Amino acid sequence: MNIRELDLNLLLVFNAIYTERSISKAAVKLGITQPAVSNALRRLRNFTGDTLFYKSGSGVAPTRAAATLAIPIGHALDTVERGLSSVRSFDPATSRRTFRIGVNDIIHDALVPALVGYTRREAPNLILEFVQQVGDRALEMLKGGEIDMALLPNFAIDDSLVSTKVWDDSFAIIVARNHPIAKSNRLTVDDIRELRFVVTTHVQRLRTFIDSAFRANGMERVTACAVADTHNIYPLVAVSDLAACVGRFHADRYNTDGSLVMFDLPFELPKIQGRIAWAKEADEDEGHRWVRERVLEILHSAFKLHGAREPSSAL
Repeated sequence: MNIRELDLNLLLVFNAIYTERSISKAAVKLGITQPAVSNALRRLRNFTGDTLFYKSGSGVAPTRAAATLAIPIGHALDTVERGLSSVRSFDPATSRRTFRIGVNDIIHDALVPALVGYTRREAPNLILEFVQQVGDRALEMLKGGEIDMALLPNFAIDDSLVSTKVWDDSFAIIVARNHPIAKSNRLTVDDIRELRFVVTTHVQRLRTFIDSAFRANGMERVTACAVADTHNIYPLVAVSDLAACVGRFHADRYNTDGSLVMFDLPFELPKIQGRIAWAKEADEDEGHRWVRERVLEILHSAFKLHGAREPSSAL
């Protein structure tokens, strides 16, 4: 299969059929005749050697091969659209662009309802896709163009990305109110050696960052349990004899009922920043800038960033 032999206009037809699940609706969407869509599909079938779509009810359904092709073709067309949009003005009131935003359990509830509400009022044709960040894959997803922006810790960001700070936080150790050490005035290194910790499985970089800091101060963090996301840590600690090393700000936000006791660490641990990051090539994209400014405004408000905000293109 030689890509140079493919008429790239056929990808637009493929994407329209896949999205609409109908030859006739794809024709309307593309502004061409139904026979022209059918002819394009025939050429695609000849090129791929696969049926691609089969009749299903009143429309069509994709074959397994078509479903596999849909993701890279969709991303490729979106990349072209983003590239073209960067050299023309962006009008939120009329734009039909799609933006994919990586979210995790920390920012999902604060961001999604507010951003959807705003865009429905100001950019009703814009499509937002919120993609669950799967551990450390967010960095790869940003670089590969699978998502347009994501929340990353400061130590995960490299020179290929642009970012701005949403919050910064210092680490603390939390235990349940009825934990044996809860009544202590402070934690010692010996106390920490006796603790059993709960950690998360989804951000290995963060786990490694904290473990390395513990080892640099002459101790190992003994793990007894690993949970799937950050939010699960707090209720588990509150009803168990486990401890956790977490950001103080987020622990305070959870601990509204006073079920947790928080201690400073007996050694220095670097602060952690939560940063919204995006690929450098998207930095001057007017549409991307419009969406990310809304994202940053919502998150800055939700997490009450201390200190002055950084410019949206600050590293």
